[in-house]
Amino acid sequence: MSDYDDKQFNVEFQALTLRWIYSEGLDDSWDLMTWMVMQLALSAGNGSSEVEVVPFQQVWGRSYCRALEKLVDVLSEYPDEVEHMFNPSCVSLLRCSGCCGDENLHCMPVETANVTMQLLMIHSTGRPSYVELTFSQHIRCQCRPPLEDMKLERRRPKGRGKRKREKQRPTDCHLCGHTVPQSQLYPC
Repeated sequence: MSDYDDKQFNVEFQALTLRWIYSEGLDDSWDLMTWMVMQLALSAGNGSSEVEVVPFQQVWGRSYCRALEKLVDVLSEYPDEVEHMFNPSCVSLLRCSGCCGDENLHCMPVETANVTMQLLMIHSTGRPSYVELTFSQHIRCQCRPPLEDMKLERRRPKGRGKRKREKQRPTDCHLCGHTVPQSQLYPC
């Protein structure tokens, strides 16, 4: 095959793939961007046997802690709604994801916002109805210690405080049988 035939094949292949993308409903910018990145990786070197290596800066830039689109199961956000079915069963939300330079840190949200979505809820009777459900979406993310570590740090006393006195519970005297406070060793 000549260079012209290769290029013509690539153009036809991309046109067919675009038709498939739109027929599958993958017409949002994220899906198209993902598809384009895959196509660039596949067409690296114009059909040669060379393997494309993704540069470090590009790898680093894609791996840092940030809010990324993630499909979240509706029932994981609304666990008390198990008697209903939802369509779609998952929703696209921005969630914190990525790597932190320290294994003691986790990518966590520092700013969130609510987003309300309309879904089809199918009741146990089979009767469908539209409902509006609110989900938490992550806006800004940051590498931070896990919440458990932060709670433990807050609980630690800063200095030696006063100890609470134990309540004096009345007990029976072993000598005479009278009920007396513990502080009196020999009341009789």
